[in-house]
Amino acid sequence: MTIAFLTSHAVAELIGVSPSTVLSWIDKGLLPAFRTPGGHRRVEPSALVEFLRAHQMPVPRTLLPQAKRLLLIDDDAMFLRSTKRLLKQQFNELEIETAEGSVEGLLRIGTDKPDAVLLDAMMPGMDGVEVCRQIRQNPSTSEIVVIALTGRLDEELAAAFKNAGATACLRKPLDLEALKQLLGL
Repeated sequence: MTIAFLTSHAVAELIGVSPSTVLSWIDKGLLPAFRTPGGHRRVEPSALVEFLRAHQMPVPRTLLPQAKRLLLIDDDAMFLRSTKRLLKQQFNELEIETAEGSVEGLLRIGTDKPDAVLLDAMMPGMDGVEVCRQIRQNPSTSEIVVIALTGRLDEELAAAFKNAGATACLRKPLDLEALKQLLGL
């Protein structure tokens, strides 16, 4: 069932603000809405999404059922932050989460069930090839798109990822156009 219109209270609950804040946004013309014959305000979900994006606020997943969820797994925290920021700027329809390291990544995959994983090849402890293998071996995660990412792509590493079940292997820095095609965006 799709949501046709949202009440001001429903908007407030969805985004974690007070109903009076929502009414203030509507009254100031910041958030488009209409009035019912009874005087109640209603907001179209698409208008709320536009408002949230324009004000750099997070968009609740319930408003974007078509959104794809991507999990970035890397052992470099700075790379995770900068890549997440870059991807959010480029792809509005993509929900992006991060995991620092292979163990945290596997735990997040099990709990969050992302549509795709962008996976660093070289991580301490368990490398990306082994993480990919474990994703593919688990029936509940085997359909996740796994994209390997490495600064040192060679034939041997590409073959190892292919044998582990990776969808693709990309070179750092990330090729946004290639990622867009792989994710079907």
